[in-house]
Amino acid sequence: MAQSLLDQWLVNRMGWQDTGVPPSVEQLRDWQLVRLREIVTHAQENSSFYAHHLKGVDVSAIVSLEDFSRLPFITSDHVRHAPEQLLCVSHDEIARVVTLTSSGTTGQPKRVFHMAEDLEATVDYFGWGMSNLVGTGQTALVLMPGDRPGGVGRLLVEALDRTGARAVLHGVMEDADVAFDQCLSEDVQCLVGPAAHVNMLACAWEKRGLSADRICSVLLCWDVAPMAVVRNAERIFGCRVYRHWGMIETGLGGAVDCAMGSGMHLRETDVFMEIVNPETGAVLPDGEFGEMVVTTPLRRGMPIIRYRTGDMGRIIPGQCRCGSPARRLDPLVYRMNDGVDIGAGRLTLRDMNEVLYGVVGLADFSAWIKGGTLHVQACGYGDTLSERIHFALESIPAVGRACATGEIDLNIVVKGSLTPAIPGLGKRRLRVEQEN
Repeated sequence: MAQSLLDQWLVNRMGWQDTGVPPSVEQLRDWQLVRLREIVTHAQENSSFYAHHLKGVDVSAIVSLEDFSRLPFITSDHVRHAPEQLLCVSHDEIARVVTLTSSGTTGQPKRVFHMAEDLEATVDYFGWGMSNLVGTGQTALVLMPGDRPGGVGRLLVEALDRTGARAVLHGVMEDADVAFDQCLSEDVQCLVGPAAHVNMLACAWEKRGLSADRICSVLLCWDVAPMAVVRNAERIFGCRVYRHWGMIETGLGGAVDCAMGSGMHLRETDVFMEIVNPETGAVLPDGEFGEMVVTTPLRRGMPIIRYRTGDMGRIIPGQCRCGSPARRLDPLVYRMNDGVDIGAGRLTLRDMNEVLYGVVGLADFSAWIKGGTLHVQACGYGDTLSERIHFALESIPAVGRACATGEIDLNIVVKGSLTPAIPGLGKRRLRVEQEN
């Protein structure tokens, strides 16, 4: 089978000679093991944190990926409380520092350090990954922040410029009608942005009655990509929708759909993924959902070694039909703490995403529980949108039972403007608020 564009990137990133044939699964795993051993040694020798954390680890005894999986985990608390101690280079070699304040966390934010070579590797990866979506001379509208050098929007613009495509940096969406007008004025063929914002733009598109032949591709990134949004974008824009997963801690780009659309191929050279039992920490076989644990084999500045992400996911068993040796991450990724008990069952944000984004005319929503009431604030169009949201919520078993028994009430507020229900790009969650 012909080598895909992402497999060409894989070969280049591995430092192999490009013969037109991707490495085998076994060759890729052997390469990963060598790089993992090297990054462990590098971290032990150059980081005060890892010197202590990995004290007593004999790298020569790591002769298999199973041996590597016996190393201790690190968590977000380590990154939050001692980021400088994870550094393996001087501050002079750091090109960008990103401060992350996680939604629902009131403590000290995380700080992640990136070297220039890390940013360059991400630009290179973005360029190869976007080649499936947008061609030379075509234009992509990027609904991502680009106010700072080294930010995801700027990196994506640079990557597209290198491929001969044109990128228009819209920034974080604040009004879907404004983004819609920009799509027309800039003759956009590709959309890149968070699922919620792309869904809003799709609603604006449908509301104005535009045909489904102007947009050629869509990439959903940054946060979870509900299948309901994928279906909306495919129906309204009439094009293929790709999905991407990544983390700032690991250098943004992490996994992306290939042309086959059978899962997101991992960025195997830069992000080594393990799926573990959240309770025991044991590595789970492909096909089983568990906590995602990541390692960055090639990041010399601030390597992340066996980092518990707090996200749940699974590796899809078997090899993709495209022939790539890179494993596939199931697009269904969700937070471990996603969900609230409402008496009659557990309500999760992913349940609400699939049901509410499936309501015709609903552009975006936020949800929280206060006292005995589930509050939903939505934006969209349609005279009966509130009633349709109410009906959709009651179709969720936990909500339907809780409403029937009087354990919970529904309060739905709809605004007609197509502006985000949650401003900015914070990770979305089902909030629980205390009564005054």
